[in-house]
This record gives sequence, structure tokens and C-alpha cells, in this order.
Amino acid sequence: MIEIFNAVSNIAVDIEKDIFNGLSDEFFDVKIEDDELHSKIYTKCTQIIETELEKVRSVKGALSKDKKQMCTINPNGKYIVAYVSIDNVELLDVDYSLGTIFCVYENEISPKNIKASAYITYGPTFQMVFATQSEGVKFFSYEDSQFVQKESFRLSSSGKINSTGGDIAAWTSEHKDLMQSFFDSGYRLRFSDSLVLDTHQILFKRGGIYSNPATKNDPNGTMELVFECYPISFIVELAGGMAIDGKYRILDIESLNVHHKSPFYFGSTNEIQKVKLVFGA
Repeated sequence: MIEIFNAVSNIAVDIEKDIFNGLSDEFFDVKIEDDELHSKIYTKCTQIIETELEKVRSVKGALSKDKKQMCTINPNGKYIVAYVSIDNVELLDVDYSLGTIFCVYENEISPKNIKASAYITYGPTFQMVFATQSEGVKFFSYEDSQFVQKESFRLSSSGKINSTGGDIAAWTSEHKDLMQSFFDSGYRLRFSDSLVLDTHQILFKRGGIYSNPATKNDPNGTMELVFECYPISFIVELAGGMAIDGKYRILDIESLNVHHKSPFYFGSTNEIQKVKLVFGA
């Protein structure tokens, strides 16, 4: 797993350098439409990720949220790496940090086979979280041209952050009442629309709740199990929190395919217990 950690570290440095520090030189010399710019960024990040993973003999293959097609790397390897190359690239326009998400599965894609999970935050906050069952959640900050390990995250039983997404006009009455109850209890709204950043904030602040609910428009939710829900749930649980779809533990739900979407709630245990009460778990 150390080889995968090193690959993720190298990927982080290359994307930070080539995309966030080199973006204006490489992509903004001529005016192009946003969709074309975003496509170029996704392509560049995918190239960086696959180039690094090709160096890891234990990685059998990789697939991205964007393409969802397995790229065979080393046929004799045992790990499959699913990743989000850039989490919500549209936020580049407003100078937000963005992130990359990785989930490492052994032999086949299943929450029971997760061996490691990681995410990276770029831009103003260049940091990395890498989690394994044996080592727990490790937090690294990039300082003096290297990642330096810092104090690991541990969620408190309650927090004060309420990070909720989805189309508000399409919220169900249950979710709307639940969110209002948190606000009435003094919770602060902190939502960036980047799963990486919203996760990082809850971990960094040691508690709170994130929600991307089922809505009237998206009754099955919008977050993808294989690429988003599984890796973040793995990290959150190792940090002492909980992650559910409203009723059931995310890591107990087997994906039907790589397109499988789900409502997503995670955070401190007290907040998630309140979610369970509302949705009858």
C-alpha cells in the first residue's frame, strides 16, 4: 500500500503544479468555452493519474467517474483504483479549492473489499487525507516541497456544521424539517458543492453533518457509490463518524453497477442518529 500512497502523493503534486499553478499558462492563453476548458482539465488530470498508477505493479486497473471504463494497467495486479479526477471543476471559476478522490478495492469493486481511500485538496489549501483499516485516517499538509503528517482527525459525537446540498425547491418535507431542526439548534451552513471540501471541513472541524439527499427530482440521490460514497464513508467511519443513505449504512450497500447513485448523509454520530430517526431506520 505504500506504493499506492506514494503514487497518490505524486499525483497530488503534479495536479497542483500543472493545473492550479500552471492553469493560466496552459489553458488561458486563448479564450475557450467553459465546457472545453473543463474537458481539457479532466483529460490532463486523468493522464497524470493513470501515468502514476502505471508505475504501481500491484494496481490491476483504474476507472474514473468521468468515463467509467476500466483501464487495465498490470494484469497480474490485485487492486482496482476508482477515482474522481477533479471534484466539481466548475468551482475553478470562483477560485475555490478543489479535490481528487481515490478508492482502492482488492480484486473486485465492493465496499467489503476497500483497502484504502484518499482525497486531496488543491489550491489555497493543499492537503491530503489517506486512510487504511490498519493505520486509520492520516492527515498530511504540503510544506517545504513534501507532505508532512499532522495530527490525525477524530470526529466528536456532535458538531455545529450543517453542509447540505441538493435542489432546495425539490427537498422532501422530511429533509427540509431535519435541516431546519439543525439550524434551529445553532448549526452553521457551510456548503461548497465540492464533496472533498465539504468532507474536509467536517473532519477538520471535528464534527457536523453533510447531506446530499434524495429529492423529488432525484429520488435515488445524485452521489455515486463507487466513486464518492464508498471512499468518503470509509474515511468518515475510520475517523469515528457514520455514513448512511438515510436509513442504511453506506458500506453495507452493494453497488448494482458503476453508475449506482445514492442519497448520502455522513458526519458525527449524534447527527446521523437524528437522520435515522427522521427516515425511520
